[in-house]
Amino acid sequence: MEKSLRLIRSDKIAAYKNLANLYEWRDGKAYLIIDRVSFQGKNGAILCYYNPPVHQVGNQELDAYLEGLSRVIDNKDSINFLILCGANDPVHAGGDLRESLSNIDKTLEMKREKEERGARADEIDRLFDWADNRLKKGIALHRSIRELSGLVRVVAICGGGTRFGGSAEIPLMADFLVGDSRSGMCFSEAMIGLIPGWAGIARILIKSGPHNAAYMAKSGKEIKANKLKEIGVYNEVVEISSGFPRREDTGNQELDKANHREALDIHNEETSLLLIPKGLELATRPLKEIPRVDDVDRANLGENEDISVEVARRATPGNYAHLWGKPLREVQEEINNLGRPLAPQSIEALNELLEGCDPSRLDEYAFAEKEMGADARLYRDSRYRAGVVATLSQTVADFRLLEGS
Repeated sequence: MEKSLRLIRSDKIAAYKNLANLYEWRDGKAYLIIDRVSFQGKNGAILCYYNPPVHQVGNQELDAYLEGLSRVIDNKDSINFLILCGANDPVHAGGDLRESLSNIDKTLEMKREKEERGARADEIDRLFDWADNRLKKGIALHRSIRELSGLVRVVAICGGGTRFGGSAEIPLMADFLVGDSRSGMCFSEAMIGLIPGWAGIARILIKSGPHNAAYMAKSGKEIKANKLKEIGVYNEVVEISSGFPRREDTGNQELDKANHREALDIHNEETSLLLIPKGLELATRPLKEIPRVDDVDRANLGENEDISVEVARRATPGNYAHLWGKPLREVQEEINNLGRPLAPQSIEALNELLEGCDPSRLDEYAFAEKEMGADARLYRDSRYRAGVVATLSQTVADFRLLEGS
């Protein structure tokens, strides 16, 4: 049994007991498990998602999330809390960009063929169903977790390192978050040509306010654990003093890979022994005792004027004309000064989405639907492919809108 799962089904956590399996999905080394548990006499459930090596959330995994959460909802009367957790590895990605590139290339080829045949606009638009369906599943996941939050307390544990895309958006759907001190969140979509499409902006708006939501979504910068607590995203940060295991280079690739995987498994169990008890505490303590940041004390990520100037500069493709297509490692100094280019279509979509938004009067579900629709339109923008290619090849993106696009 995998170490992350073995811990959840062990007696190593004080005042904790594993009761029974509620749901299980597996595909190769990936799994999503939901177990009934008790902590300090209160019954609940733990959802553990594991998908090495970078924990991407694919369509199968989304289906498993939705099916598993429906099982939790069916058993709502017998549980008081739900914990969302997983591995504590250095990187947690959103989707698979290589798969996205393959999909967009196939779609563009079929689009050209249909246009030459004079196909109807709606027929052409259906070619993007692969993107739309994934977005709809993400929004359905948001609805499921928020429905549960009205019935039980939902806590997410953000163990490990940086979370990108969906791997950040899913824990944000929870009421309360526990962060590994080494962790961070990064809405990098604007550097690819998209925006967070699984209610990520809606949740950041509610937890940290319009300014911080705009900063995270528009800048594409990683926000580290302590700052996430200061802006209201994390409720608790657990100090983890150890670093992440590094892969050795002995010349035996298979042995190095196996040893690194074993080191990560040991690290994962040791880290989970610190994080899971804190998550269980948040899940069972009185609401008034849970640390929160109110609007008055909430920190701001940078100044409005400074970030506006930076975003405007980075979202102007011509500012990077002398760097287009060059490897990032070769122009690192210039990129450090300019910042990574931002897709202007993403910034336009974010401006429209966030204009005049008041979190205190936000209809979260309606906003999430609007967010999903804006992201769906960006998948159809020809500049999206340029962002994916540049990200995969680690080169400087050219976000010009080309003639005929």
